[in-house]
Amino acid sequence: QQGEGDCFIGIDVGTQGTKAVLYHPHTKTVIGRASKSYPIIHHTASNNTNTNDDDDDANDHPKVSGRAEQDPAVWIEAVEFVLNELVTNYLKVTNNDNDNNNNNDNNNDNDKLRVKGIGVSGQQHGMVVLDEHYDVIRPAKLWCDVEAVEEAQEFSSLARKVIPPGFTAPKVMWLLKHEPEHYRRMRYCCLPHDYVNFVLTGKKELTTDAGDASGTGIFDPCTREFDLQLARAATKDEKYASALPRVLRPMEIAGTLTKEWKLKVNLDPENLFDIKVSAGSGDNMCSAMGSGCLPHEGKVVLSLGTSGTLFASSSKPVMDTSGVVAPFCDATGAYLPLICVMSCTGVLQEVLENWCDMTDHDEAAALAQAVKPGCNGVNFVPFLNGERTPNLPHASGVLAGIQTGIMKQPGLIYRSALEGITFNLKQGLDQMIQQSNGGLEPSSLLVVGGGSKNKLWRQIIANVFQLKLQFPMEPESAALGAAFQAGAVAEIGGKADLCDYIRRQDLRMEDMEVYPTEDEEEKKLYREAFDRHAELVDRLFR
Repeated sequence: QQGEGDCFIGIDVGTQGTKAVLYHPHTKTVIGRASKSYPIIHHTASNNTNTNDDDDDANDHPKVSGRAEQDPAVWIEAVEFVLNELVTNYLKVTNNDNDNNNNNDNNNDNDKLRVKGIGVSGQQHGMVVLDEHYDVIRPAKLWCDVEAVEEAQEFSSLARKVIPPGFTAPKVMWLLKHEPEHYRRMRYCCLPHDYVNFVLTGKKELTTDAGDASGTGIFDPCTREFDLQLARAATKDEKYASALPRVLRPMEIAGTLTKEWKLKVNLDPENLFDIKVSAGSGDNMCSAMGSGCLPHEGKVVLSLGTSGTLFASSSKPVMDTSGVVAPFCDATGAYLPLICVMSCTGVLQEVLENWCDMTDHDEAAALAQAVKPGCNGVNFVPFLNGERTPNLPHASGVLAGIQTGIMKQPGLIYRSALEGITFNLKQGLDQMIQQSNGGLEPSSLLVVGGGSKNKLWRQIIANVFQLKLQFPMEPESAALGAAFQAGAVAEIGGKADLCDYIRRQDLRMEDMEVYPTEDEEEKKLYREAFDRHAELVDRLFR
């Protein structure tokens, strides 16, 4: 059993930075935090990891359309930094046995904190290629790198389903076509979190998990194995198929933290006990665990940021060949269907500044509060820059149903934007439910992200989705989920049930819960507005 002083570190290696939390299961609290930011490389000098697009050196090199890369060494430096920060600020005394006179009495052990496990969450889809000596060949192409548009179309034909250019397999095809010398050197191909685990555990074996692997494009979520035949078809050789990591089960470990790393970050520097490194997973999968989004509970996570993301744990795989619903596995052994819409808080900010001529969302929301649901027949289709879900890259924004005097009502326009964004998200969830074949039955929404602070929007979402809304208090849900996984693996020698372990943690929510309206007239107005939205999108863009 875990001692009172045992704690676990969750690390989220993201696109703009790495964040870490120190979690203490005995008190069920996050007791430490650390972070380190770093840039994305968009220019041709992509092997220079010390510059970003604002630096003078970067200005000497033109940006490349669609490029988004990072040197994996930057992630390792950031991981070392956040681990040192946690140790220095929260564990400086308690992890140094010399300061405690090497007293190994069990009671004293329970009075001090000891890190017993580390879990790693990573940005999904990134392509990390290594040579035969496990050295990085070139900067990693990230999830937001879309240089492989042509290759994605070609790969989608081979796979007989739509695979976005952000997925890993099209990037490997891009490497073969545009950098054949790098492709020839490639011996291993892995994902960001796989590489971090590999380095932390001493570069002994490359491993991955089903959740992160399901974002490559060559992973079969039903068998939970790589589709080696599809990998061979993509590159017309054996190289990609033979370069893939071993897939770990949810409660397997990637290894243990090496003695060198322990010394480097002053975690058990005398190497008295093992610090297990769990399988880890992709950031969405870890965020699901850190939010309490588990199988058979009906919870759906809605993230309201620049883009909007919806995902839920499903007991059945979702196989959507249209590409609208990502067919991910989760990190617990179940599945994690996910949709992402481009039109979210960025659209709302555009409306606030350029239509409402305001800078405060609370001020605009107060005006919008006085407007009836359905906005008196006005619909705002929020596709200002096209849309990913539905797949309408050439669509545009639409304001329909305007009449005399409406243009001078900023509250009405603001509310119509809130409703339009919400209607599009609701259509996405409807498609997820339909594709799940009974594996997903939502009972509540866990709402996170900057947009979740807008109280009017909260109520609109509850009314449109007809679901209860809850609001997790921990902002770093991916790092917390990774820490939960590490804790579960360490408990009783890895024989604990991962979902049961997470359920036993105290996932704190805001006291406020938002419930859908019971007013039948309001429900009718929302249904009519939703139907108008769907009809507009179909008639104008499909």
